[in-house]
Amino acid sequence: MSGYTRPLSVVIGVNGIGMGHSVRQSVIAQYLRDRGHEVRIITNGTARVEYFRDLGFPAWDGWMPTLLARGDRIHAGDAVRANFWQAPAGVGKHLRLRRVIRDTGVPDVFITDYEPNTPRLAYHFNRPLISVDQQSKYRHLDLPPVGRYARTADEQRLRYFAPHVDRSFICSYVPLEGDDGQVEFIAPVVPDLVRSAPVTTEPLATAYFSRYFDHGPEESVRNLAEVFRNHAPDRALRIYAQTDELGNLRQYTDGKIEVCTFDREAFIADMARSEAVFSNAGFNLISEAFVLGKPVCLIPLPTYDQHWCARVVDEAELGTALPHINRGAVLDFLGRSRELRNNVVRHRDQHLVSDPRERIASYLESLPAASQRTLTRSAR
Repeated sequence: MSGYTRPLSVVIGVNGIGMGHSVRQSVIAQYLRDRGHEVRIITNGTARVEYFRDLGFPAWDGWMPTLLARGDRIHAGDAVRANFWQAPAGVGKHLRLRRVIRDTGVPDVFITDYEPNTPRLAYHFNRPLISVDQQSKYRHLDLPPVGRYARTADEQRLRYFAPHVDRSFICSYVPLEGDDGQVEFIAPVVPDLVRSAPVTTEPLATAYFSRYFDHGPEESVRNLAEVFRNHAPDRALRIYAQTDELGNLRQYTDGKIEVCTFDREAFIADMARSEAVFSNAGFNLISEAFVLGKPVCLIPLPTYDQHWCARVVDEAELGTALPHINRGAVLDFLGRSRELRNNVVRHRDQHLVSDPRERIASYLESLPAASQRTLTRSAR
């Protein structure tokens, strides 16, 4: 622990939608464990709980309320209707989490990543709450609308999840600034698997498209395969898909175009040897592509977060953002891939080489002991 002698007990709350949050927080959790600290996980969804348990962490399932936006806001009536029937079971699940934390030991500190469980536990047990995420920029910065999308719903969701945090570490792959002394901007948390991957540049493009409610990968996969088949026959295209999507997508396999089951290690290895990456505009995937020095062609899903991520990539000339896959734009992107790749490498070397895990761990280790903190607060 680099001279640090008091092991910490840490509980990390992880948003269970998609894998991006889980990957990022598992990297932090393993780093803290390697420094001698005890780490437990609260997430939502059986698959995410098992993901962390497979990594050797005690993990429990929490309740994630449904807070969907209509227009650019979350409306109270919509939230009540969406959660009315699941609220009793959700509250019961949260009360069980309280008992679990009490029985297994109240931690020194809670970390939250865009979820409501650890904030409520931190407030209940009178412990510090630290946020480590990328969404909190929508709370602390007055970012402008992107087309018809605004940050309002993201800010509302953050304030509902965690009305107050003691410190906020905001991950960003582009430089950001703010005047709040409790906010610190850090480079994205990226796994060692990515940072250590051998990088080459071959006539290969790697692609992955997610499903978001009724917005699935079919259209993007079909159109991208058509462009490569008819207009870029000298390049290979490897499209990764989740198992439940393969039945609809395997029909587009043809010659140098391959549709295969998503496997994280294989996907990272293919990104590392690709000339370019095609995907939706998820924060983690973009960050990992940039650390590998790869430009991205982004088709954002219908959220402010994805449209903001795509826009800043396009404006910084680290890739391009498209409303949908079309031949002209894809061929223009491929034609500029060397120029864009050089831009990404320069940007990475200037902004993304630092590993933020040590900064996060050092801050946690600087916190006063729980007993000392409790006495200080009681004196007030």
